[in-house]
Amino acid sequence: MIEDAIRAPGARERALLLEALALAFRDNPMNVEIHGPDPARRVRANRAGLRALVLDAARPAISRVIGYENELVGGFVAVPPGSLPLPAPSLRRQVGCLLSQGARAMERWARVAEAMGRTHPLQPHWYLAVLGVRPDRQGRGFGGQLLDELARVVAREPAPLYLESDRAESVAFYRAHGFEIRGVTRVFGLPCWQLGRGFADDEAVLCDSVREDPVFPPDPPTACGAARPPESEVAP
Repeated sequence: MIEDAIRAPGARERALLLEALALAFRDNPMNVEIHGPDPARRVRANRAGLRALVLDAARPAISRVIGYENELVGGFVAVPPGSLPLPAPSLRRQVGCLLSQGARAMERWARVAEAMGRTHPLQPHWYLAVLGVRPDRQGRGFGGQLLDELARVVAREPAPLYLESDRAESVAFYRAHGFEIRGVTRVFGLPCWQLGRGFADDEAVLCDSVREDPVFPPDPPTACGAARPPESEVAP
């Protein structure tokens, strides 16, 4: 397999990263719930929703991309400790997003963001805003290599690493790389998992012996007898 080195993207590669991420998250459950069954529509909506993060947040966010046979196939955007929230998107980006997604979709994404924002750890942490690989290149180890690169980035400013995902397959991927489920928030009936790695103590795991996860098997009980991380609900 001929691979390009993982690297920080320039302006042109940021545009390619935007396209790769728009495709990578096309079929995520929340995308389907909010944007409907048309895959092309979901990709267009993803491009609009990710532009500010991928194209405009060069600082303080940190981006890396990975290539294969001279083609960019994926990458990540991570936010260092103390840098959240990121600056709001420009008016131009907001208008573009409104035209591409529609007012109802934007309002629903805002509810997702509000719900997930309440789950962020209080202690300083790295936030993995997005990591994705194009669907036609998934399953070949690129995601693991990107996580290894992220670990090297984090090692230069050590702090726990935190992320969210609405996709069960992605949660399994992160758990295989040492992340632990810290909680689950249901938004519009869909589970959105919060995961962390490197936290000294997981204060999110509370005593609740009756909570169950329908996708993942129960974790070993904690000292207080909890079988699962906490779960909250956001109604449609």
